Amino acid sequence: MRGIYIHIPFCRQACRYCDFYFSVSLRYLDPFVDALLEEIRQKGESSTGHSLETLYLGGGTPSLLSARHLERIINALYKYHSFQESPEWTIECNPDDLNEHTVKSLGLLGFNRLSIGIQSFHERDLEIMRRSHNAEQAEASVLLASSGGFENITMDLIYGIPGQSFDEWEENIEKALSLPVSHLSAYHLTFEPGTVFDHWRKNGRLHPVQEEESVDQYRILREKLLSAGFDHYELSNFARNGMSSKHNLLYWSGASYIGLGPSAHSYDGERRSWNTSSLKGYIGGINNGDKIDETEQLTSREKYHDYLLTSLRTRRGADPAYMEEAFGLEFRVHFESSAQAFLKNGSMSAAGGRLFIEPGQWLITDHILRALFMD
Repeated sequence: MRGIYIHIPFCRQACRYCDFYFSVSLRYLDPFVDALLEEIRQKGESSTGHSLETLYLGGGTPSLLSARHLERIINALYKYHSFQESPEWTIECNPDDLNEHTVKSLGLLGFNRLSIGIQSFHERDLEIMRRSHNAEQAEASVLLASSGGFENITMDLIYGIPGQSFDEWEENIEKALSLPVSHLSAYHLTFEPGTVFDHWRKNGRLHPVQEEESVDQYRILREKLLSAGFDHYELSNFARNGMSSKHNLLYWSGASYIGLGPSAHSYDGERRSWNTSSLKGYIGGINNGDKIDETEQLTSREKYHDYLLTSLRTRRGADPAYMEEAFGLEFRVHFESSAQAFLKNGSMSAAGGRLFIEPGQWLITDHILRALFMD
């Protein structure tokens, strides 16, 4: 195992676009942490003992945890795991949770990378998405993190928001570039089933932006960030000064990792497992010694598909020789023959024995993948 992901399933309020597992009730916070410590023990005792490279606390809203909660979690991790020298420790934060004391505490606890959920610097966008912070807090949180000693700061932005003009999207990017951030993740708004936004879409209250508008916003994003010295290393992610997300690169390179907490996923190279998406089920299962996860053994075809899904999201691309070694000759032959049409039309390129989707074409990754998959 090379990394640990911990899902913290609590939020102050529900964002209208989010389909991640979370709870807005904080009354189970202490029982959750107790259960999490027990899962850390159980999975730690059965792990291979490799030194870990990354720790990532996501959610939900991990910044809702107190310093006491975080200290208990970290102590348990050190009891059952070892970390390499200078590991990457990331915690996701909402802007309204950050103040001088919180930032200092996170640094003292060992976190060296803050992921701040900005989404937009415009009040209208924040209100329609039902974010818990305002535009002023968004900017202030980044400055607080920087003045508190954090050099590795990443923020999330969302584009494709109904009603957002091109000027407003450019202003969001320019504001981000004016702040001391080393990494930026920009995601297109999606209308996930079961979310408020999807309900509004079905009722005609909210309409997704046109595809041409999405493409133009993505083009603007790339142009501005590349001009500012950012490296576009993955479909939705940009970094400067070598500050790519080491943890996410584990996912995209097919490395093994442990997932802890409700709805968290784990992968060991052969099997994929996922915990129950129920806070009560998770706490009760841990306390009663019941099974809290499900596991599936991956076939060669599923591993091939997973490899394409992850590797072709990145600038590094896919290695046909590795496919033959890991999955079999038939997969390499299928991949190379299926890729020919995209190599000819310029959507894909080849270099150093690897094939990759041109970054400017990453918006059509799903279209390309469908042709590369084995039916």
